[in-house]
Amino acid sequence: MDDRLNILIVDDMKVNLAKINVILSKEYAISMATNGREALEIVLRHPPDLILLDIIMPEMDGYEVCRRLKADETTRDIPVIFISSLDETCDEEKGLDLGAVDYITKPISPPIVKARVRNHLQLKMQQDQLKKSISLMEHEAEILAHKAELGLMAGGLAHDIANLVTPMMLIEFIPEMLPDDLPVRREIQREVDYIKEGMKLCKEVCDGYTSYLKNIGLDAGIQDVAPLLQPLDMYARRFIGKIERHVADDLPPILAKGSQLKRVFVNLFVNACQASGDNKDGKIILRLWSENKRIFFSIEDNGQGIPDSVLPYIFDESFTTRPERTGLGLYFARQIVDGHQGTMEVSSRLGSGTVFLLSFPAL
Repeated sequence: MDDRLNILIVDDMKVNLAKINVILSKEYAISMATNGREALEIVLRHPPDLILLDIIMPEMDGYEVCRRLKADETTRDIPVIFISSLDETCDEEKGLDLGAVDYITKPISPPIVKARVRNHLQLKMQQDQLKKSISLMEHEAEILAHKAELGLMAGGLAHDIANLVTPMMLIEFIPEMLPDDLPVRREIQREVDYIKEGMKLCKEVCDGYTSYLKNIGLDAGIQDVAPLLQPLDMYARRFIGKIERHVADDLPPILAKGSQLKRVFVNLFVNACQASGDNKDGKIILRLWSENKRIFFSIEDNGQGIPDSVLPYIFDESFTTRPERTGLGLYFARQIVDGHQGTMEVSSRLGSGTVFLLSFPAL
């Protein structure tokens, strides 16, 4: 298959077709037509990249061919160069007014034909690339507009949920209403504390979500990282496997929005719990340490691992292998980490589990 640019030559004189074909055929794929109707049929079947069009032809002259090409949305952008023995200024003006890009007079000069064809093909390719870029920018702008709208809706939803959670915190007074000698009072108190901790975390996550989406809310502040792992304790209660923690002492603080990082840690921990499975052999290892003026956090599970075909896409927006999930957890986690000038890496092997490694600049 000839992947060269295609040029259509239209002239009722076969000797002229042969001459121009010799000049251009080494660099371009050539199509030829001996009249206007044949030229229009060729253009509709296989649109060329450029047309060299004779003016004086029987039945349908070059002006009419050009007029029809420019009237059709599918062919109007094909550059047309007129070739004719006519050399009066009015004829050249008429051709350019019809939409031709250039005008070459006979007898033709091979260097001029080559130069004009090359220049207009380059210009056409630049225009096509510009149109693609504009189309892409318009498409991206449309996507950003949709995301902004969804961001406002999600931020409003998070705000409403936080408001609903606040009065529910009154659950902490339930144990005080129970008799002191109630046998299960201690168990009730433990479950109430568990629920209260969950609602507190829910409110923090909602506040952080609103802050992240709308870039408003809590400002970044000096944070000790170890306390940001505390919400994991609540989820750890439901994990029947083994959890190892390796947290270094005297860690330097970081500049961060704590509620956002809590959301990241919770998301990774919940994913690790699901990956390890609902069995006693499940294992999760948490590590927190500092090195070279950075804070590092890793979470490792002994689950089935992530297939190589899936691994490159896990941070993509809305990507998920579970139809019931949104595919936004790791995407937002990556955005939050990036917003803290951090890094987020993942390594995984089938049958051996997965490790997520995060790092943040230390103060």
